[in-house]
Amino acid sequence: MSLKAILAKIENDAKKQAEEILKSARDEQKEALHQVKSRIKERHQRDAEKIRNKTEANAVQMSNHIRREMERELLSHRRKIVDNAINESVKKIASTPDYLDLMSLLLKACDLQGKIEVVICAADKDRITPDFLTKISSDKRQFVLAEDNHNDHGGIVMRSGDISLNATFSMISELNHDSMVMELSRLLPLEGQVE
Repeated sequence: MSLKAILAKIENDAKKQAEEILKSARDEQKEALHQVKSRIKERHQRDAEKIRNKTEANAVQMSNHIRREMERELLSHRRKIVDNAINESVKKIASTPDYLDLMSLLLKACDLQGKIEVVICAADKDRITPDFLTKISSDKRQFVLAEDNHNDHGGIVMRSGDISLNATFSMISELNHDSMVMELSRLLPLEGQVE
């Protein structure tokens, strides 16, 4: 083999080897780029999923918060309606024709003995009189009209020494307030209901 042929063969072999190395480098580069793109895509998908999950969780949390606030506001509104109804009822009871019969029952139910002062509201001064109290008094109990008045819409306060029995309408309604609210709330339609 001549020197020229050997050089040509070396050059040809080197060229083939260089092309193979170059092709292998390109393949490695493509593979590396593919892996980087895959990792970036996977990371992007994970980040997007995290953001979506956080957004959904925040939306659910916000929805729950709004629902709780609306329920609280609705309950508060219903409570105000019921409280107003109770207050209006107290005022109406104080102006009914059988009001004195009711006061008689309260006085007769009193278990205090001796001289008992009866505190009335200013509006009752013409209805609950000393004569009225004398008629209800007994051997064990003597009802007398107190000089001071209470500020309620109706009812009485009975005092004997250090003992005081509050039978004003506000106190009676306050003692039964929760049960009345529960009972009256059942009568109110829920939000969105049609009667």
